[in-house]
Amino acid sequence: MARIEDLIKDIADPQLRDQIAREVSSLKARKKFGLVFEQHLPEVVRLPSLPIKTGVRVAKRGDEALAFFTVTAVVNRMKVIVVPERGGAEETVAKTDLVVVKRFGEPMYPALIPVDRVTRAPGKPYHTVINADNFHALQVLLYCYEGMVDVIYIDPPYNSGARDWKYNNNYVDKADQYRHSKWLSMMQRRLELAKRLLKPDGVFIVTIDENEVRHLSVLLEAVFPEYLRHMVTAVVNPKGTGKLNFARVDEYIFFCVPNNGTSLIKGIPTSSGLTTAPGQGAFFYPSSQPLLEGLGVEPQGDDGEAEEEEGEEEEDGSEANAEADVDNVVDLEDEELPFPAEEIDEWELRHARRRGSESSYRHQRKNQFYPIYIDVRQRRVVRAGPMLPLEEKPSFAKVDGLTPIWPIDKDGIERCWRLISSTMQDLIAVRRIRLGKYNAAANSWTLNIWVRKSESKKLKTVWWKKSHDAGTHGTTLLHKILGRRAAFPFPKSIYAVADALAAVVRSRPNALILDFFAGSGTTLQATCMLNKIYGGNRRCVLVTNNEVDAKLSARLQKEGIESGSPGYEKHGICAGVTWPRVEAVLTGRRRDRSKLPMRYLDGRDMSEGFEENAQYLKLDFLDPTEVRRGDRYEAIVPILWMMSGASGIPELSRGSGKDHFPKDCPFCVLLREDHFREFAAKLAERPDITHVFLVTDSSEAFYEMSSVISKDKHCVHLYRSYLDTFKINMEPKHAD
Repeated sequence: MARIEDLIKDIADPQLRDQIAREVSSLKARKKFGLVFEQHLPEVVRLPSLPIKTGVRVAKRGDEALAFFTVTAVVNRMKVIVVPERGGAEETVAKTDLVVVKRFGEPMYPALIPVDRVTRAPGKPYHTVINADNFHALQVLLYCYEGMVDVIYIDPPYNSGARDWKYNNNYVDKADQYRHSKWLSMMQRRLELAKRLLKPDGVFIVTIDENEVRHLSVLLEAVFPEYLRHMVTAVVNPKGTGKLNFARVDEYIFFCVPNNGTSLIKGIPTSSGLTTAPGQGAFFYPSSQPLLEGLGVEPQGDDGEAEEEEGEEEEDGSEANAEADVDNVVDLEDEELPFPAEEIDEWELRHARRRGSESSYRHQRKNQFYPIYIDVRQRRVVRAGPMLPLEEKPSFAKVDGLTPIWPIDKDGIERCWRLISSTMQDLIAVRRIRLGKYNAAANSWTLNIWVRKSESKKLKTVWWKKSHDAGTHGTTLLHKILGRRAAFPFPKSIYAVADALAAVVRSRPNALILDFFAGSGTTLQATCMLNKIYGGNRRCVLVTNNEVDAKLSARLQKEGIESGSPGYEKHGICAGVTWPRVEAVLTGRRRDRSKLPMRYLDGRDMSEGFEENAQYLKLDFLDPTEVRRGDRYEAIVPILWMMSGASGIPELSRGSGKDHFPKDCPFCVLLREDHFREFAAKLAERPDITHVFLVTDSSEAFYEMSSVISKDKHCVHLYRSYLDTFKINMEPKHAD
C-alpha cells in the first residue's frame, strides 16, 4: 500500500491523481493491514449460581456443544419452558437440568468467595489465588487495580494442537482450521483488558514457543504500539525436543516496556566475591548480590559520567575485547589512588577513549575530540586541551614538554574520548585519569579512567542457565512438591520465572504482580523467592481456571460425576494443583503433613517455607437486583478487601448493621447513610484505614460525605460504583 501511494504521487494528471488517492484512502479505512484473523463469536461462561428465570439464556448441563435456549416462562418451582435461540419447538425442562450462560461482554456482576487461606506472617499483605475464567477475573481486577500493576507475567497456552486449551467449552486441536484465529481472538480480548491494569511504568511479559510466536509478535505490536517490545530467547529444555528435523531447546519471552525514556529493565545487581554452583544461579543471597548470576550480561554504562549532551551509553564492542589495553593490575605501593586503598574493590579502570561501534567517531561527537597532555618521564596525566575543530588535523608535537595523546585507535581512525574536555579536566585534577600501556607500534599511550563499579549489569537477549531447565526445576520439582506425578503439563522453572520478574521488580519492594494464566502457581512461588532475596512485600495475584484434564474429565462424566459437582471440581487445576502447591510452598509441608524433601539451589530447605500469606478465592456471579438491595454484601467484601491492599483477614458481614469496620483490615464500610456522624467518629480513631466505602443511593450525598473525610482516604461509592462498572459491556469492540 505504501508503494501504491508513492506511485500515485507520480501521476501527472492532478484530477486523476486526486481521485485515485481518495479511493486508496477509502480502501485503507475499510481494509485491515498487519495481523488479520477471523473475529470469532465471543466466548461464553456458565453461571450455575444464577437463578433460572424468564428471559435468561440457558444451556443444558453436560451439553458440550452449548446449544442456547431462552427461558420464556416458568411452569412451577421445578420446571421452565425454553425455546432454542436458533429456532425450533419449545420444550419444558427441569431447572436442575439447565445452567445460565452468558457471552463475554454481557453485563455480569462478580463476587469473590473465600475458600481457604494460609497465614504465616500476620501484618503482611496476602497473595491471592482466584479460581476463575481469566477474562472475568480481569474485569474484577480492573475494578480493584486499574493502573496499579507493576508487572504482568503470563504463560498462556501455546496452541500446539495438543488439546491444551478450550474455546467455548471445547478443546482446540490440530484438526481445527480456525485454531490460530481462535487463539488470537482469545488472547486479544485478554491483553486489551490487561493493558489497562499496568502502571505507567508497568511491564507486560509473555512466554511463547514457535507455534504462535509470529502471530503473538504482531498482536503485541497492535495492542502495545507505544511500548518497546523486546524478545528474549530462553533455553528451557537443554536436551531438546523430539520433533522432526531439529531438537528445539528454547522458547521466547516478550517484554513490552513503556517507552518513557528510561531503562525499566534494571538488569543484574553486581557484587564481588560471589560464589555459586557453576551455571546454577544465585538465590537467597543478601540484597546486594545477584539473582540472575550466569546470564549473559553487559555493564550498564559509566555511572552517570557527564558526556556530550546526548549522553549515549557505550557498549563494549569487538574492538574493545580485542585491544585489551586496560591495565587492571594495580600496585598499591607504587601508585597513588584517587580513593582510599580499602575501597579498591569498589572501583575499576575503563578505557578513556570510546571504542564502541556506534557514536564513537570524531565526526559524531566533535566536542569530544581534543588532546590530553601527559608527562612521559613522570608517567603522569597533566591536562586536557581544547576541542579541535573538525576541519583541523591533530598535531603530535610536544607542548611545554608534554606529549599530546589523541583518541585515535591502532588503525589510525579518529574516534573520541568518553567525556568532554572540561569534565575530563575535572577528573585529571582528582587523579582519576591514569596513564596505561605504551603501544610501540602506534607510538602512543593508553589512558584509563577510574570509575565506580556499576551496581547492575544489563541483561542480554539470550538466556541459557541450568536453573532454567523446565524439566528439572519445573516438572520434576512440581511432582516433588505435590507428591504425585503428572499433576500439570509443562510447568515453568521457578528460577526462570523469578529471573523474568526480577528484571522488573527487583528494585520495587512493594510491587504488585499479576499472572492470569497461572497454571500450577509457579509465579507465586517465584514472588516469594524475590521477597526472600531482596526483602520487601511484593504481592502476587494468580488467576487460573479449574479445568479438569480431558481424559480424566471423560472418565468422571462416564462415572456420572458431572462438571460443577464437588467430586469433579476437586480434580481441577486450581483446586487440585495451584492451591495445594501454594499451601506446600508457604508452609513447607504437603497436605499429608510430610515435609517437602527438596532444597533450593543455595541449599535452603524448602521445608522451611516462606513467611508469607495467601488467600484462595473463587469467582462467582450475583443477581444485580440482590446487590442493589444490599442482600449480597458478604459476597462483595473480598473485592473491597482486595481494593484496599489485601491486608488482614476480612471479617465477613451480611451487611445488616450500620457499618463494617474489620479490625485488621485497612478499609471500612458505611452501610446506613443516617449513621454517618457516628461512622466518621469511628473512622477518626482508625488512622490505618486507607479505603472508605460509602453506601448511598444519592451521588450528592456521597460527595457531601466524602468531602468530610480526610483527603488521604480513598472514598468509593457503593453500590453505585460496583453496579456501574459491571453494567458496562466489557467486551472490546473490533471493526468488521
